[in-house]
Amino acid sequence: MKIFGLLLMLFSLNALAALPGDSLYQLKDEWQSHDEKTIKMHDLVGKKQIIAFIYTDCTTACPVIVSDLKRIQQAMTHEQQQQSGFVLVSLTPGTDTPKVMAHFAQQRQLDQHWTLLSGNDDQVRTLAMALNIRYMGLANGEIAHSNAITVLDEQGRLLFQQSGLPAGPEDVIEKMGL
Repeated sequence: MKIFGLLLMLFSLNALAALPGDSLYQLKDEWQSHDEKTIKMHDLVGKKQIIAFIYTDCTTACPVIVSDLKRIQQAMTHEQQQQSGFVLVSLTPGTDTPKVMAHFAQQRQLDQHWTLLSGNDDQVRTLAMALNIRYMGLANGEIAHSNAITVLDEQGRLLFQQSGLPAGPEDVIEKMGL
């Protein structure tokens, strides 16, 4: 078992070294996923990733964002889904614990293609800045934030960003090159 762990570590280091300099996967922070695993951004390598920032108790924009991502997934073939991942990053990591995120995923019927991430405030700010996502807390406890859908290539480089699905989910799939 020790040999397997060592091989896995060497593979991870080689994969990280092979990433382009503009890859988001160069960020080294550790995140907590909704299934209570510790992951780093480079663990997402190998699939195109559709990323959005949300918070679970939002009642306005976030449900629309999640709905848009679900529409994209529903428009994909099985093969396209195998080549893609969907990532939701919490803007309120203090309240969006892995258990809260798991409940959120279950309520919205998000399947194995989805990864919900919670970190700390600094990690969220760093990732948001890297993706040009703006957000700020409001006096009423809500979060004003960009409603961008971000798509990364298999190596964590930005393919494109957009708000909503103005041309439908098929347009996103086409832009992803799937």
